[in-house]
Amino acid sequence: MIETVIKGGNVLDKTGTKKADIGIGDDGNIIAIESDLLGENVIDASGCTVTSGLVDLNSHFCQPGDEETETLESGTRSAVLGGYTAVMVMPDTTPAIDCAATVREIQSLRNEALCHVEIAGSLTMDCLGEELAPIGEMANLGVTFFTDAIPETLNPLLVRRAMEYGSRFDVTIGITPFVQGNGHMHEGDVSSDLGIQGVAIEEEELLTYQLVKLAQLTGAKLHLQQISSPKAIEIATAAKATGVPITCEVSPHHFVFTDEALRSYESIYKLAPPLRPKGEVETLKKLITSGKVDAIATCHTPNPQHLVDLPFEEAPFGGIGLETALAVALTELGAPLTQILSVMSWIPAEIAGIATSHGGELSAGRPGNLIVIDETVQWDPIGKEMASKSANSPFEGHPLQGKVRHTVVNGEVVVLNGELQR
Repeated sequence: MIETVIKGGNVLDKTGTKKADIGIGDDGNIIAIESDLLGENVIDASGCTVTSGLVDLNSHFCQPGDEETETLESGTRSAVLGGYTAVMVMPDTTPAIDCAATVREIQSLRNEALCHVEIAGSLTMDCLGEELAPIGEMANLGVTFFTDAIPETLNPLLVRRAMEYGSRFDVTIGITPFVQGNGHMHEGDVSSDLGIQGVAIEEEELLTYQLVKLAQLTGAKLHLQQISSPKAIEIATAAKATGVPITCEVSPHHFVFTDEALRSYESIYKLAPPLRPKGEVETLKKLITSGKVDAIATCHTPNPQHLVDLPFEEAPFGGIGLETALAVALTELGAPLTQILSVMSWIPAEIAGIATSHGGELSAGRPGNLIVIDETVQWDPIGKEMASKSANSPFEGHPLQGKVRHTVVNGEVVVLNGELQR
């Protein structure tokens, strides 16, 4: 029996687009995709696109340890408002997600979440880059993705051992090729003008090359996180062409803002890796729309206001982004919605290992993880009005086009007409 009908929209998935209704049963699964369906609850999708929910591969939710900044509940409230039906939480919590006990704790907290939460395990104990964490122990609990919060501290031998374990347990190794050192922004003309120590983009490119060669040596599945250098993407693309199992992600802020934004000394633009010059930013856009980037990931990183307000060089890196990511892509990339969904839903679901329930092709029997997108809406993001416990959005006041009208998770309507339902 059909319980909920998403009616009057254009249904879009990997197979194409068609005018149809989607009927969802009381078990949360899709029952039918056809015209003129009837159900107890009708959700209006007229003039909109109905498609699979977004999947984020890089969210920092701070729980356990810093619940005042973000929790699974508050983070996923922000996620579903942005159209995400699944998010992957990073392991740099306190304690870190570096053992079976912490994995079980996060798993027990997932009932508080408004969408599916996939767990990334830490490659090293306490995310310190010094001693390998028990990867097999966590993999046995269903963890399929492992990363580390401080990649610059990882020595090549340790990374090689981690990748060998990754290959053995058939899990994905995710690493951000970012070497911060003592830098706070991109090393270039702007950092020189401001007198702020920078981070050379070549550091990212060298580390990317090293990681790619280790993946080639070990056969491990490598996911490069938070790429900000076009040359790093080209390095990954060249290796992928030879059969090395590599994927890469770019965050919205890296294809929108340049290091010129740092002239404001606003810490909401202090992001890791740092914002790059205009030439790199424009090339990143082209690489995304040409299909050389596998995923757009938010790196949603909440920071409390008292830290955001610190002097620039003392403030932490990071910004929130779950509620703005889709709109930023729609506004800035000039790409068809199909292409944007590929890098924000379909391919990320495959990388996360959840393609049977998220992303991909919509069909009867699949879980009802769906969103309704209205591309006509114009809006200005305001950090304090977002569902996150933190308000540090770099897109504050940046005009955006397109917004999620409804979000359905496992058949439950969690966002209706842009408003949370629980």
